[in-house]
Amino acid sequence: MHYEIKDSSVTMTIDGQYAGKPLSFLADRLFLNSRTVNRKLQERAILLNGTPVRDISEVLPKHSTLMIRLEKQSPDWPPSQTPCTIVYRNAFLAAVHKDAGRIIHEEGFGTECLNADMAARLLMEEIPAPVRPLHRLDRETEGLVLYSLIPLFQPWFDNALAEHRIQRTYLALTKGICTPGKTMTIHKSIGKDRHVNGKYRVSATGKNALTEAECIASVNGYSLFRCQLGTGRTHQIRVHLADAGYPIVNDPLYGVHTRTVQGMGLWACEVTVRDPLSGGKHRIRDPLAPEWYRQFTHMTEQ
Repeated sequence: MHYEIKDSSVTMTIDGQYAGKPLSFLADRLFLNSRTVNRKLQERAILLNGTPVRDISEVLPKHSTLMIRLEKQSPDWPPSQTPCTIVYRNAFLAAVHKDAGRIIHEEGFGTECLNADMAARLLMEEIPAPVRPLHRLDRETEGLVLYSLIPLFQPWFDNALAEHRIQRTYLALTKGICTPGKTMTIHKSIGKDRHVNGKYRVSATGKNALTEAECIASVNGYSLFRCQLGTGRTHQIRVHLADAGYPIVNDPLYGVHTRTVQGMGLWACEVTVRDPLSGGKHRIRDPLAPEWYRQFTHMTEQ
């Protein structure tokens, strides 16, 4: 579908699967609830060929133009003094680099978190959007965090994340020797550790968890794995790799301490996500490699 976003509105040219279908069909595909659609209709904020749509059952003719006026938004989190780094941005979302040690959000809208850093960046660049992270990373994990920029389309991204249509790739540095090219499908449920607060473990009574891991390098007793999530459980990669005999270095809960490299060896290095309207695929890589990755790369080159 061809579309254009400007002047606080999105304008779509109806074609393909949407031609000849009612507005409700489009709303369902975008995961817009009836309350949102009805409010837009009442506000005369949905226009078909320039005329306000009055009913969700109205049919969208092929090559017609559908405009949806967007609400004017602004950052709704107190800004920090350190704007975050946006490594990729389009009309719908931004991919932000999170440093190790930074949490996504603080209770009570504190300013020592990534949300506050994002608010500062949005204000600096005059991006009219609220602060809406689509997912989280553990405190000590570096890498990409996606933020929604248009609230109307956030339900689509939330559903894509829940159904694993947003692919997140991690690099994990572990202790232990592994043959490069070896792959592991780790399909073990994860539950809370009853004996240690904030810790998780492989548990038959836990929640379903799936991790795909491939060893891509091994040197000096360390192995580097590329991991992809089939589910999104808390501490999933950390728990699964430790259970498989490859604990992540400097992981304070499941790993082993080492002075050879700095920081916990887990990096959310890549995200692949589709455009909610055109279906186009965006592959986003984090250009800001953590120190431990640079140190390990140096070891492999010696």
